[in-house]
Amino acid sequence: MPLIHFINKPQFNIGIWRIEDHEYNPVFSRVLHPNYHHNFNSYRNDKRKIQIHASKLLFEQLSPGDELYLNNNKPHIRNSDKFVSISHTKDIIAMIIATYPCGIDIESSERDTSKIKHKFLNNDDFTSGESNKNLIQNWCSKEVLFKINGSNDINFKQHLTIRKNGEYFSGYCNHPMIKFNSTIKILKFKNYCLAFNTNYTEEVNVAV
Repeated sequence: MPLIHFINKPQFNIGIWRIEDHEYNPVFSRVLHPNYHHNFNSYRNDKRKIQIHASKLLFEQLSPGDELYLNNNKPHIRNSDKFVSISHTKDIIAMIIATYPCGIDIESSERDTSKIKHKFLNNDDFTSGESNKNLIQNWCSKEVLFKINGSNDINFKQHLTIRKNGEYFSGYCNHPMIKFNSTIKILKFKNYCLAFNTNYTEEVNVAV
């Protein structure tokens, strides 16, 4: 069964799906949530096609009867007050469906982000970037914050800050026009780092 992990909470559901190439059916995928990457069959990257198909299958498991669609390059649920976010890496898809604006990110724990830390790490973040584990946690957390809003105006280094609070992390977006904060949970799943937000608070002013 490709659904290899499931988290069910009152305010959110999370599913992790293992991508298997043999499941890809282009004919079926054209009619399954046709407005989610409606032109995916024209994509040249076969791996990307399979990822999209797997995302549709995972959504069917988490939210049967609902319709997944794409708007401004961000996933949405048709005629629903729930929110959805999707992440993929290698052969894994992670998805969260929540009652609040949400984001999710999954990365290999072995990924080396030290070469790009100058692009996303700032002096107010909880880590200086010396530890690869902390660096991955910071990167995943900022990906979560970015996906919550999805605006290309948000700069990871300038507008996003991650602080540690016990086993949880606090994430802040301090863009001049976009201000919110979220509690972020980070889990170790096999050799992956999984990050997602467990709440969302929009603020007029965020002190970071």
